[in-house]
Amino acid sequence: MPKRRKFLGQCFLEDKNILALEAKLLDPKDKTVLEIGGGDGRLTRAILQQKSKKLFVVEKDPRFAAMLRDISNSAIQVLEGDFLTIQIPEIDLIIGNIPYYISSEIIFSLPKLHFEKALLMVQKEFAQKMVAKPGDSNYGRLSVTAQIHFEITLEHIVPNHLFRPVPKVDSAIIMLKPTRTLLSGFEEDIIRFIFQHKNKNVKNALIHSNFSASTISKLGGLALRRGRTLAKEECLEIARILETNPA
Repeated sequence: MPKRRKFLGQCFLEDKNILALEAKLLDPKDKTVLEIGGGDGRLTRAILQQKSKKLFVVEKDPRFAAMLRDISNSAIQVLEGDFLTIQIPEIDLIIGNIPYYISSEIIFSLPKLHFEKALLMVQKEFAQKMVAKPGDSNYGRLSVTAQIHFEITLEHIVPNHLFRPVPKVDSAIIMLKPTRTLLSGFEEDIIRFIFQHKNKNVKNALIHSNFSASTISKLGGLALRRGRTLAKEECLEIARILETNPA
């Protein structure tokens, strides 16, 4: 077993029951699957046991890529490289126990791809923010943006002692189903402006933006709402009104 490289966020799940649960939740039978970060193949093997039709395994570390190529199964194709930069083939499903430090980058690269659903292991706190509702203390920009892009289900909490090396935090398994909604740069900016000051009302949150008072007044009652109370649909409505009433 190659020594784990901390700079790649390599931390492997030891519990075979959780690995089997992930594969079962994904339900890859007769599907084309992409696994992000195959490591030594422990999740890869669990997926294969569920009779996936084709399994593309992305692995950045050449040492683990070599190990994955040694798995004797004609359904596997190893893609050595960085998931964020390689060409992604046509797939049905995505799965991965992804590094905490690039969870956001990975997840928000997914809306550009065409797939049915993705099952990912992420940091528990990150998962809880993704599924948070308006008014929750951890509801914010991540919650809104993620929920615009995906239908999200928090499937299972995984305690930290089931990993080696043991991380400082627990993990969570989440299911993402694409909504096929893509945010424009303008919409992303408005959501960012609002949630940089989520405890202020929208009018005050936008005060340092380039929108005039007359433009902000077009928001009506939405201008007086605090960012942390806004549903995703209301955030998009604010962006729509501001874009059609330029400063």
